[in-house]
Amino acid sequence: MLFHVALVSITSKVKLATLAPVAAALQKQVSRDFGPIWNIQATVDAFDKLEDVPVGYWHVLLQDELPNSAAGLHKRDDNKQPFALVALTTNWSVFMSHEVLEMLVDPQGNLTRPGNSLKPQQGRVEYLVEVCDPCQSSEFAYTVNSVMVSDFYAPEYFDPVKSSAVRYSFSGQIRGPREVLDGGYLSWFDPDTGHLFQLRVDGKKKTFVDHGEVPFDVESLRAFSDRASTDRRDAVITGAPKTELMLGGATDFRKTATPTAATSPASGLTGPNLTVVDRSRLSQARDLGTQVKRILTSK
Repeated sequence: MLFHVALVSITSKVKLATLAPVAAALQKQVSRDFGPIWNIQATVDAFDKLEDVPVGYWHVLLQDELPNSAAGLHKRDDNKQPFALVALTTNWSVFMSHEVLEMLVDPQGNLTRPGNSLKPQQGRVEYLVEVCDPCQSSEFAYTVNSVMVSDFYAPEYFDPVKSSAVRYSFSGQIRGPREVLDGGYLSWFDPDTGHLFQLRVDGKKKTFVDHGEVPFDVESLRAFSDRASTDRRDAVITGAPKTELMLGGATDFRKTATPTAATSPASGLTGPNLTVVDRSRLSQARDLGTQVKRILTSK
């Protein structure tokens, strides 16, 4: 199956001319690097506004700021289709790559892999398949078309034993099953307690965190993990940018960004020359814009 991903900037600070090269880089990453490893085919395109996005595309939206200082959020719209929000920060292209890749592997945010827990005296658990979290830091990012993109692990990441013949992440910097690099984390659900746990790595320090019981009505395991991990974004933001990169870390958008809700294009639904396809596309943009506004104004 061929998936379609739309990148849209709903911040005035990033125009289509800036977003388009990022989309081109992510398209190359998906087609050349990610797709063959995960057996996934997808298109990644940049659009000027929500109203331009064809029906059937999954949205990744660039926004000034997100609630609770999150760097990225995985969500599902009112039709249960996945979309993601990315905050405008330094190295935002790495976050955007991160969200696109994780969305493609697990659109609904509930995919897990069983395995023995990394936490001592804990039994079999369900690891969340979040392909960029263990290697999320910009320190481990690589470049496509001079754009920084996220490293990601391979399906063999959850193998029970290590093999010298296996490449566990695209960059090769993850060298064994369930290894977490500096600044990264790995999440899992413990069926015995019903809690979400994480292993976090900071330098040589490894910390196990119990985030408590996963609510019965939670939107998805990934959404719950996202809310518990907002403090981990600094590993991506502060990663040393490479001077030759087009979108390196020259500007820290956090210092100037202000929350801006997406504008609902309701007025665009009454034009005299609109086709049925136009109305479907505009209705989708209106509904998603309304939902984004609810998210950005919620406490």
